[in-house]
Amino acid sequence: MFGKKKDEVLEEGTQPVTEPSPDDEYDRPRGTWADSGYDLSDEEAHRNVKYKIPNVFSQTITMFRTQMSLYSKRKFIYVILVMAILIPVIYYMTKDFMSLGSAVTTPNGTGLMGLLICLYPFMIAIVTGFLCGSSVPSEFNDRSAYMNMALPMSRTSFMLGKYLAGLVITVGIFVFAYGMSMAAALMKYQYFEEQALMNSFVLLVMSVLVYTSFSFFLGSVLKRGANILSFLLMMVVMPAVEIYLLLNENIDGTTYALFPNLMSDNMVMALGSNLMASPGGTINLITSGAITTLTADADLAAMCGVSVVWSVAFLILSIVAINRREM
Repeated sequence: MFGKKKDEVLEEGTQPVTEPSPDDEYDRPRGTWADSGYDLSDEEAHRNVKYKIPNVFSQTITMFRTQMSLYSKRKFIYVILVMAILIPVIYYMTKDFMSLGSAVTTPNGTGLMGLLICLYPFMIAIVTGFLCGSSVPSEFNDRSAYMNMALPMSRTSFMLGKYLAGLVITVGIFVFAYGMSMAAALMKYQYFEEQALMNSFVLLVMSVLVYTSFSFFLGSVLKRGANILSFLLMMVVMPAVEIYLLLNENIDGTTYALFPNLMSDNMVMALGSNLMASPGGTINLITSGAITTLTADADLAAMCGVSVVWSVAFLILSIVAINRREM
């Protein structure tokens, strides 16, 4: 084989490839752009077009839409929505056996709403922990963050987009569930205390805001996520310290109600219910509603103000953590 010419080793039926000579004439169009007959504008032909990096707002919106698309594929979200839809069905099947009794202070639609949302403190902690606490770490663990960071996108926009998507999806889930609970309560009562209902709804949004911000912060500083840790800190450790201070009279009831992690408890108690799936609810069962009595005169505006400050502070800390995080 080494002694044969190149043409001799070609397969049968093939032709040798010859390199074009500079002297060869090619059949190609010559002349100017105007002679070609095309009439595209400068913008359509991408002539003299200047490209620039999108601003922070555009980057944030892009990340928001991307994260919302990722959330749409999470089966966990659809499971929660189905559970919310089943609230009226379950109540209809058990209403003949359900008695408000001493669990509520007002035997009307408002009190029944308080019973129907008694699991919300627990559910808010679980849902925000799993949806928001693992959002940022999953990007780094799956290496998708490396592709996003390579695009013209700042880390601040990266974090803000994911945070807004997490906030929108969690607020949407619980507002929908809140509506389903009201639909169930309407099966038995037509009267609701409007002010109590409004206070409870505002506290629902505030509690989701508080838990979302804290979960995102933990997810920004921890490499493996904060699904369970967020739940334990907000629902076990912090309430244990706060209840200890309250029962030992180191703080009064008004101060106790201002702790941001208790907004979900206050949401239920605003409807006159002493029963809730939280440490505060457990203490209420033991002490016959002592915490509810102590927090009855709490200032809603003050509670919302503290919750907003808490949320903004942890959002800023999350952005700082992402900007300092090693790739």
